[in-house]
Amino acid sequence: MNKITRKEVKEYRERLAKDQNWICPLCREKMTPGTATLDHCHTHGNIRHVLCRACNSAEGKVLSWAKRSGAMDPVVFIENLIQYWDTDYSYNPVHPSHLTPEERLLKFYRRRLRQVKRSRTKQRYRDKITELQRMMQEKA
Repeated sequence: MNKITRKEVKEYRERLAKDQNWICPLCREKMTPGTATLDHCHTHGNIRHVLCRACNSAEGKVLSWAKRSGAMDPVVFIENLIQYWDTDYSYNPVHPSHLTPEERLLKFYRRRLRQVKRSRTKQRYRDKITELQRMMQEKA
């Protein structure tokens, strides 16, 4: 077993990150020395890659949740999750809490209308709401 020391972590992380062109292998975003994290397997201890802090955190949480659920091997769980996400559910009805982009915008305009003070601004939001509602009725 070849184990690095704590003093060697920074140098090793930067060398691996440079080999990865400072790109996180999970999200494919550019990393900085401040966001680069040396990821390792918590079962065997082997260093895997350098991940951005957000991906390293997410990877750990998913693994932890999969283990806590006791349902199955985390890899099988992720494979099943990907298959689940890739399935076409467009034939099913839409959930009542789901907002279309137009409904989100309408909600935003109504919230802003309650917050604004000036009567001219209030009228502008009322006009936007009316126009959006008209457009949504035509679409339906």
